[in-house]
Amino acid sequence: MKFKNSFLIGMIVVCLSLVFGAQKTTLYFTTLFHSGDAQAMEKIVQRINQESDDMFVILVQGAWENYYAQLINQVVAGNAPQVGVIHSNMFPSMKDALTPLNASPAGNLLEKAGFARNDFLTDVWDSSTFDGKQYGIPLDTHMWAMWYNKDIFEKAGLDPENPPTNAEELKYAADKIKDAGYYAVHFAEDGLARKLMRAWYILYWQQGGELFDENYSKATFNNEKGLKALEYLVNSVQKWGWNTKGTDGFKQFAAGQLGILFAGNWYYYTAEEARINYGVAKIPLIFDKPATWGNSHNLVIPKQATTNPEIYENSIELIRRITELSEMWGIFGGHIPAYNDSRTSQELLNAPVWGKSLKVFSQMAEEGYLHYPPNHPKAAELENAIQVYIQQAYNGTLTPSEALRRAEAECNRILSEK
Repeated sequence: MKFKNSFLIGMIVVCLSLVFGAQKTTLYFTTLFHSGDAQAMEKIVQRINQESDDMFVILVQGAWENYYAQLINQVVAGNAPQVGVIHSNMFPSMKDALTPLNASPAGNLLEKAGFARNDFLTDVWDSSTFDGKQYGIPLDTHMWAMWYNKDIFEKAGLDPENPPTNAEELKYAADKIKDAGYYAVHFAEDGLARKLMRAWYILYWQQGGELFDENYSKATFNNEKGLKALEYLVNSVQKWGWNTKGTDGFKQFAAGQLGILFAGNWYYYTAEEARINYGVAKIPLIFDKPATWGNSHNLVIPKQATTNPEIYENSIELIRRITELSEMWGIFGGHIPAYNDSRTSQELLNAPVWGKSLKVFSQMAEEGYLHYPPNHPKAAELENAIQVYIQQAYNGTLTPSEALRRAEAECNRILSEK
């Protein structure tokens, strides 16, 4: 759906803006957020609208499946929103549709807003820097950690305050949980193909492996490290019986049937609603190096049809206000704010979500666990190719070695095409 059609979505909001904000500048802010994330961003925008005497923000959310294609179409058609959201790994394919914040038609917007690299998690900041140009302002970082059921740990004779930290401890705990009559481990959230792929990524990255060479000229995962990682994941269901193929770890954990779940920080509210006595810990060091799958949301200014400096200045001002309220993104969305002042704010540190989950996720971010998925214009195609074969190996329809061979061949074919 083209951006002009979003007027239908925001009709009530537009009418309200005419009544209550006739003297205010109207800005459009589109996101791909849905469910709890969308509700959290609504709270932030509502607060901005309540406190602003110079702008009114119309928020359009939820177009996850076609968000990036739609945003490009909006830019081409000349009706892009003033502010949008981009995942860090999508910048290579999206940056040409974005405004460089330090080289905009209004000049250096970073200076105008008072943004500096050291005010944020620097790894996240750097993910949107290309050829000296800054295309995004980091909103958050999000990643997987280990969730575990403390009651199941006790019933299995394990210490609920000392979850496993390495491969040996994980195997011991998983076997004890299995013997106690529970599903032991689910390494991949709800078990979808892309989640199984992320679980394999983690195991591969923990060995120091990289999925592609530096120039993305070929795949580099069909090797001993890739095979060890996939065999470990496959053995968890086919050899050790820690779970069964085709299961949903989200549902198992919420039902009190699963001892250990690898899942993202967004699982917090589901775990709370399920009234599970849970803990959150760092991803165990199953191999040699700390690593987890993660990504980040960034606030961006899509290319506008005008070079009017005021448009860009208003856009960066909205980004500044969202950034300075990003502790709300942690409190209500369960994400780790990338902005240092928000991540260390007393409002966030005193919130229940911090002590129960975000403290661990924040430690992982600061200790270098975070590893991004493929960062390439064809990232979506490459991941689609990989996940199909990882899932087939997990389900037992391909051997791990054959799955990697086929995934490698398909990725190399994609990369060879101009």
